[in-house]
Amino acid sequence: MLKQIPPKIFFHLAREKRTVQRAIIISLGIGVILNLINQPELLTAFSYQKLNFVQILLTFMVPYGVSTYSSILSNYTAKPGQVSKLDANLQCQRCKKTNFHVHIGELIEECPQCQENTRWKPLKLFSKQDSDEELIKSLALFARHNPQPLFRINKHSTIIGANPKSEELLGQDQLAGKKLQEFIPEVGEMDLEELIQQEQIKHFIANISDNYYNFVFKGLSTLDSIHVYGTDITQIIQAEQQIKKQTGEIQSSIHYAWRIQSAMLPESKLIQQVFPNHFIFYRPRNTVSGDFFWINQIGHFRIAIAADCTGHGVPGAFMSMMGISLLNEIILREETLKADEILNKLRQRLISSLETNNAQETVQDGLDISLAIIDDQNHTIYYAGAFNPLYLLRNQQLIEMKADRMPIGKYVHDTDPFTQQFTSFENGDRIILFTDGYKDQYGEKYNKKISSRRFKNLLTDSSNLPVQKQLKEIESFFDTWKGNQEQIDDVLVMGIELST
Repeated sequence: MLKQIPPKIFFHLAREKRTVQRAIIISLGIGVILNLINQPELLTAFSYQKLNFVQILLTFMVPYGVSTYSSILSNYTAKPGQVSKLDANLQCQRCKKTNFHVHIGELIEECPQCQENTRWKPLKLFSKQDSDEELIKSLALFARHNPQPLFRINKHSTIIGANPKSEELLGQDQLAGKKLQEFIPEVGEMDLEELIQQEQIKHFIANISDNYYNFVFKGLSTLDSIHVYGTDITQIIQAEQQIKKQTGEIQSSIHYAWRIQSAMLPESKLIQQVFPNHFIFYRPRNTVSGDFFWINQIGHFRIAIAADCTGHGVPGAFMSMMGISLLNEIILREETLKADEILNKLRQRLISSLETNNAQETVQDGLDISLAIIDDQNHTIYYAGAFNPLYLLRNQQLIEMKADRMPIGKYVHDTDPFTQQFTSFENGDRIILFTDGYKDQYGEKYNKKISSRRFKNLLTDSSNLPVQKQLKEIESFFDTWKGNQEQIDDVLVMGIELST
């Protein structure tokens, strides 16, 4: 242990007045006793000639050295939770990594890494107080120059000492002898005696003269008192209140955006009229969504679209509303009824809408889409897709119509045309249009995605159920898989049963 103490600190501690006085008293007492034991005749006939000065020196120096060493070891420790009598840089001997500067009168904290296993040792010692009286003087000096209010109270809430900032805060010139709870009522709700005995730390926030203060109460059994530290947190509280106000305004705006987006989605009455036997599992990650569905009918052609815009939340919602508006223009106003041609026009107009005068600021966003046109006259499904495929369920078998591997938006090959596929449908066939939010969802238990394979198996296994029961199976599987895991994206799965 002696080797671990730096020589400079060792000699500093050895020269401390209290250490020297204690060592002299102990060594003199032990030396006298040992010499009388060896020469008892000195009690009856004292003579300088009979004294052995070498023996006396040894019986003095050995106890002196042991006492000094013991004092050094005692003063060389600094335990967390105690009031420091040192002004020093401390190092945790357990982890050897954390340096901590403590001033006289401050509470010694734990090592952030070792916590209750902290073993502080002085790395560099600046000064040390020799008595409790001097410690109290240091505390008073520390408090006087502190820019925050500081109090020292007893178990009855009586103020023993207070710094000028405390007097300024409470509007009193002399606070000594007055009860703190008269000024801060919350103090009356605390068991101050237990706080001192258990050396507990408690804190609360109080409003004084329209300012907010965080008060920390630290019980000190050695001084039979409580130190109260106040910190002005008015700016923090006001900032929190401002943030809450702004958050409320933002939430109101987002809710209004949701109302607008909801109004642009197909009405339930229209969906039921176009596709009497259907389900839609639509779950935005936030209030508004980057996923959207589009349903309508022109003559004997029924159109169903599931789209996934870049991003989610408000940015995705803006993109979705733009996509809905362009689809209304292309399909309803211009009556474009070829699947590939609809996607080609949608891409061209979306890119044009997002272009700016500055080429470097051109928006690269777009959308993935799955588009199906049901020709009831010829019992045919026409399909075109950008990344998102279409699944056809027939006799508990899944047939996949693959999408083109390019998005609706700015792209390297954005002049390549989309392709249209078609297939005939039978009575009872079911088509599934979806975005990637469902299959990409991570689960709480396995920390894996649902994946395309699991999604396909779920659709196949539940394809013989009525559409509403299949919807419940899809919802239940998603919720069970996700558990308490955060939803990572907007989710849209749309199922339509066809009849001839």
